[in-house]
Amino acid sequence: MQYPFRWLASLALLLLAGCASMPSGPSLPPSTPELHQQHLETVARIKSFKLQGRIGVQTAAKGFSGSTQWRHAASNDDIALFSPLGSQVATISRSPDGVSLKTSDNKAYQAQDAETLTEQNLGWRLPMTGLSDWALGKPSHTAIESSTWDEQGRLLTLKQDGWDIEYGQYVLADGYQLPSKITLRSAQLTLKLIVQQWQSLNQ
Repeated sequence: MQYPFRWLASLALLLLAGCASMPSGPSLPPSTPELHQQHLETVARIKSFKLQGRIGVQTAAKGFSGSTQWRHAASNDDIALFSPLGSQVATISRSPDGVSLKTSDNKAYQAQDAETLTEQNLGWRLPMTGLSDWALGKPSHTAIESSTWDEQGRLLTLKQDGWDIEYGQYVLADGYQLPSKITLRSAQLTLKLIVQQWQSLNQ
């Protein structure tokens, strides 16, 4: 009567040994500074772009959610913000002469920087100074506090200019690996950008 139990015990040991010896799946190559640099050099070719997506902003006192359209060039930006129902809330334009903001009731405001202008009129600061770089998945030109990268050399996290930036997802657009889910956090604000459509406007 003991033989069946011995046979089952032996079978269990064989199965355990087989599981222990089974090779694991192929491991991904580690990220290297060379991969980082290669990816950044590729993305740096994008001088102008257009994107459409959803945006959410949360501060201690105020929040905003809706959609956005952004057209960026070296010295110009046009960002349109829309409510969840599709009505235009504001348009922010940057040129060498400064930054202007037009509200849905056609009131126009101007300032030298977008951060001040949006805080005064929308209740939250849009970090336009570095946003065009961060949106592409690359650091801006100021000092980097910390960063992490995935196995393809793409940014996963970035700490820069008082912002903690997380990249949740990338997509292939016009031959470039570009972020489609970005979260920016500062001491006063959390901004989430989900890009639904990328378009490179390079000539």
